[in-house]
Amino acid sequence: MDLLVKVGIVALVLIAIFAGALIFRYAVANTAPLTAAQAQQDVQRDLSLAYPNASINIINVSASPQSQNSWNMVVSLVFNATRPCPTMYLEEINYPAFNFVLTPANLYTQHCVVYGLSSSSLPYYTYLITSPEIAIAKSFNSSFPALVVYVNTYGYNSADVYARHYPVLVLSNEISQTNNNFQDVWLINYTNTRASQA
Repeated sequence: MDLLVKVGIVALVLIAIFAGALIFRYAVANTAPLTAAQAQQDVQRDLSLAYPNASINIINVSASPQSQNSWNMVVSLVFNATRPCPTMYLEEINYPAFNFVLTPANLYTQHCVVYGLSSSSLPYYTYLITSPEIAIAKSFNSSFPALVVYVNTYGYNSADVYARHYPVLVLSNEISQTNNNFQDVWLINYTNTRASQA
């Protein structure tokens, strides 16, 4: 009887090892590599949980040179996108090799300061403004007195600001009956719900 118990135990151990090998072979080892779309979806979901008040946009996805079956992503994080002074960061993530660890931030604008513009010796018209958030911050940072008075009078938190880029913008002047053509411009619209109540 002792021999029969030992043979049964050995048989159970062998079955467990065989079952474990099968599970590993078919469930773990044959897992398809993570696609760019799957990685992008995972990163978007994680960042949305980490920054629920941010506007998150994955700008670029490319195969990681550091790790096989991993993806480099450039991500734009924008806070207060429709206020006079939005904050904009560009981050980089290598996923899944480094999980959801962000690289040090490239801060483009915060507190109505557009970083890099004030330290440049180039004329103002040579700056290339490539995002609505930078255009908005630049418009308010330029301290147009009427605009500053408007925002201060009706309230910063109730102001809604939107920017739209136009390769060519034609504005007609009804007084002189001429058209003014502007190229590569941002049209920035400030509205405030409290302005109609005053």
